[in-house]
Amino acid sequence: MEDDKKNFNKFIGARIKKRRLELKKTQTWLAKRLGITFQQVQKYEKGINGTSSLNLKIIADALKVSILYFFIEEKPLLLTKEMEITNDQSASG
Repeated sequence: MEDDKKNFNKFIGARIKKRRLELKKTQTWLAKRLGITFQQVQKYEKGINGTSSLNLKIIADALKVSILYFFIEEKPLLLTKEMEITNDQSASG
């Protein structure tokens, strides 16, 4: 159970960091929006500390994403040959 909690915190933290970096924002920028120190943001991003659902909503708003962003694991969609649509298939129906 404790490992699940740590892994979950690390996953959420990695998503926070990924999105923050995509926006080219600093930990200090995010910390100011949350009313916390940048050190606390570091702890969230490293998965050392978890965050409340309210803080996660504030983080989502600041990072311009849905709160669901933090719970959905990104995996690339790989098309198989069977999944490809060719002109012949789409024309026939």
